[in-house]
Amino acid sequence: MLTAASTAMIVTMAVFMVISGLSVVLRLYLRRRKRITLKADDYFVIAAWFFSAALAITNIVGVPVGGFGVPFEQFDDAQAERFLKMLFILQFWYIIAVALAKLSILFLYGRVFGIGRFPISVLTLIGITTSWLISFLFATFFQVWPLRCNWVACIPTTDYAVMYVLSSVTDIVIDICILGLPAFFIRKLHLNGNQKIGLIGIFGLGVFCVVSSIARLAYTILFHKVNVKGNYAINFSMNIIMWSGIEVCASTLCASLPCFGPLISHFHRITPLTATITSFMSIGTNEPTRTASKGASMHSPYASRENILGFETRTDNVIKGASSQDTSKGSEINIELGSIRVDNSFNINSS
Repeated sequence: MLTAASTAMIVTMAVFMVISGLSVVLRLYLRRRKRITLKADDYFVIAAWFFSAALAITNIVGVPVGGFGVPFEQFDDAQAERFLKMLFILQFWYIIAVALAKLSILFLYGRVFGIGRFPISVLTLIGITTSWLISFLFATFFQVWPLRCNWVACIPTTDYAVMYVLSSVTDIVIDICILGLPAFFIRKLHLNGNQKIGLIGIFGLGVFCVVSSIARLAYTILFHKVNVKGNYAINFSMNIIMWSGIEVCASTLCASLPCFGPLISHFHRITPLTATITSFMSIGTNEPTRTASKGASMHSPYASRENILGFETRTDNVIKGASSQDTSKGSEINIELGSIRVDNSFNINSS
């Protein structure tokens, strides 16, 4: 008969795995509907979901096979070995899944906020995240040696609790840096306050990922306080295992949320804010709607700025203040993209 902890593990993991999977499917559907070619951030989030699902499935299978939810001291030797083997495996799923979700968000930032190249701040966080991934993969693999000592009685060579706390703290710090990055770029855009707040809010939806990371850290610190070195599994809280699964699924979900901008215009009347969010989230089209900007240089910062703000709005481009006889280069015109105004410099060819 399943314990309450075992039932909670199965239900929670199944729900979060399905929700995160649906978010990825919806993201890909919107990409296809808008005829947007898949980019690196899309492939990273797909990979992140597979590893998230692997962790969730490991947790679910761990209930009947590994005894997840049953007090460790009630295991016989064979059950204890199965439990520890599954625990060892899911640590790798966790590290890879959260890192891939972070990389997906960062590559999205690089594509959205970069003008011809990735911003230095984004490249720096990509490097930090990659280093975090490699470091903790090696630390986990060599946390105790020989390898079989992860599931048979040996004298540990690693303080497990300290390593878990360190990975959780660094994970949260990186998440906070990633969440704060959009505000740095959005404040430079020529948008009003409400539009800026709306865009920051869209990118800030990943805060739930940080909340789940903090919950996992809280249980990890509790584990650190009660840990008995040399027999760590006795006090290994099931809450750490469950919240690890919640965090990886939440990370995958949050990585896809900024791509759901087109849904806003589908279900709501177009307003200055929804038009901004919709156009901002439609980045990556093969053929951006840029009727009025046909003569603009695609390599100029201004053209790239328009590529950020004007991609797939359903609006008419209105050129004001430019006569059909104006053939001068660099004429300053205003293009109105729905409720978004973009000042730009173009070459206007005579008809």
